[in-house]
Amino acid sequence: YASKQLNMDGAMTFNIFDGIVGMNNLRIDDPLGVVTKMYADLTLRDLDLGELTRTYSFGAIEGKLDGDVKGLILENWKPVRFDASLKTNENEQRKKISQRAVENIAALGGEGTAAALQRTFLRFFDEFNYDKIGISCKLTKDICKMGGVESTPGGYIIVKGSGIPSVNVNGYNSQVSL
Repeated sequence: YASKQLNMDGAMTFNIFDGIVGMNNLRIDDPLGVVTKMYADLTLRDLDLGELTRTYSFGAIEGKLDGDVKGLILENWKPVRFDASLKTNENEQRKKISQRAVENIAALGGEGTAAALQRTFLRFFDEFNYDKIGISCKLTKDICKMGGVESTPGGYIIVKGSGIPSVNVNGYNSQVSL
């Protein structure tokens, strides 16, 4: 700590949800001042989605999650800028997602997505197979540019299904305001 700036040399790692979260390049400007700014880069590796989704009553997802949050800037502990991507690990064998988790993820895709899903025959299944799940957000000036595991003509794919029964969840809002 010097000149109202806290700098971390090296990295911090946290064991959480059976995986590792790492923090690098941590800097906090004026930590006790009126306008505190924090800068950092985060890495998430092998987080157990089963543990994570059970903890937060989100619906069940089996698999491992990897992610990166680059160039994170918080002002007064609120996000101002970052480039984040989260995706399931390619190496997992068993990949299942519950109906409730699909509904919660579909809500990220835009209004009407979850309702459209409920009107199909898929509402009769409790869980689905998936190939991959991913979402990205690049936040600049209170606007998040969204993406998924693949692009589509009208948006992006958040959940890409595989096998029977499977379901795809598409996102249509390419920009989201905070």
